[in-house]
Amino acid sequence: MDGSTFHDSSGDVVLSALPNLWGSIQVVRTCIIKNNVPNPVSLVTRHPDYETIHRRLGHISDEAIRHISDNVEGTEKICFPNKKYICHSCALEKLYQCNFPENPKRSSETLGLIHSDLLELPTLSYSKYKWVITFLDDYSSYCRVAFLHKKSDAAEAIKAVFWLWSNTTSHSVKCPHTDNGGEYMTLELQFFLCKQGIVHETSTPYVHQQNGQVEQLN
Repeated sequence: MDGSTFHDSSGDVVLSALPNLWGSIQVVRTCIIKNNVPNPVSLVTRHPDYETIHRRLGHISDEAIRHISDNVEGTEKICFPNKKYICHSCALEKLYQCNFPENPKRSSETLGLIHSDLLELPTLSYSKYKWVITFLDDYSSYCRVAFLHKKSDAAEAIKAVFWLWSNTTSHSVKCPHTDNGGEYMTLELQFFLCKQGIVHETSTPYVHQQNGQVEQLN
């Protein structure tokens, strides 16, 4: 990125600045070329206004801003706007999400709709299992779990449970409903579901309420 130079009223270069990226932070490296002010403390273009101070100090309240000039040496009195300032970021932080209505619909047959989710155990089990995958039948509320050593074992566990139900009952899985976790979206598992004629439903990303039954189970 190109740098910039700053000139005084006589045209002499007094300051050079070179922008640079430090990780995800934008950094501007400056160098004073010529200084006509003895013992400068800081060089600013203007005193920051109310909005600038509010944003720079982490969107603090008006009450906290009023105490700045009384408690910080060398700070000028901050002028508040005549009209109430509405900060867009602060307004977004105070928003809340409405409750999701319960879905009254239930599956009309056994294994017609299966809810599934993955749960990480807080500690490693005696048999070295770290993950649990749960299956909940929407029609009967029957639940089955499978223990996994690692997340990548999820596809094999899902296939094993679906084959088990198909061979031990007179029903077969019609539609599993899961989130968009990578363990459910592997090519291996998607090929298996497609080959068996199973329709895979997924919830909207970051909307866990759509997978609420198995979320509450976990």
